[in-house]
Amino acid sequence: MFAPINFAGATPFNDWFLPDTTQRHPLGYQVEAVDPYWGYGLFQYIKSNDAILKGSLVIVGTFPTFLGTLLPNTASLGAPFGVAMAPMASGTYGWIQIVGCAVYKTNATVAADAAVGIGAAGIIGAYSTLKGMVNVHNLKAATATTTFTANTTNGTGVVVVPGGYDGAFLGMALSGTGIPASTVVAKLDPDGKTIYTGSAIGTLGDKNSTATGTITLTGTYTGYGAGYIQFPSTSSAVA
Repeated sequence: MFAPINFAGATPFNDWFLPDTTQRHPLGYQVEAVDPYWGYGLFQYIKSNDAILKGSLVIVGTFPTFLGTLLPNTASLGAPFGVAMAPMASGTYGWIQIVGCAVYKTNATVAADAAVGIGAAGIIGAYSTLKGMVNVHNLKAATATTTFTANTTNGTGVVVVPGGYDGAFLGMALSGTGIPASTVVAKLDPDGKTIYTGSAIGTLGDKNSTATGTITLTGTYTGYGAGYIQFPSTSSAVA
């Protein structure tokens, strides 16, 4: 879980944080943080002005409002953007990531180390002329996986990972013995070990385990990718 560096009182950037309608920090404020799995990150506090999903690409509007909207599917935009850490309804406050290893929405299986571009509004896709992205090193394709040794309980949507769920994220597809089809990480507990399953982020109780035991739980990036970003931006026209 990301922990802020030299700053006390930051509302969490982690996947178990829910953006809210109360402003808790100056808009545009940037905070450094570290995580044992994802490493170093830099995050910016914004107000949403759009229906933003976990992993959406977010462009920030004029100061001092710092309103975040989905990155437009526009050629030669030449604009910086960040990656949403959690779903944000319009009018809520939360964080976007601008430096570090980030999980982002994709609409194509882009291979590791391949160039990426704007695939749709707020979504990364395959590279295309004038819609490419700079300072984004794509490292994980939608087919990438992470495995955990986990404990399931029949009839519940609670999966416990004794060694910690580092590497899991909201929306990650889950599979394994007793895990129903089309299950995703619906919620993560701040304890760092408990995963709540469901059919979508925030939807709990409809994808309960069908067995009790210790299993190999596989998380797949389906619908997402991950990469290292360093103040990313879209490409602009070259004369």
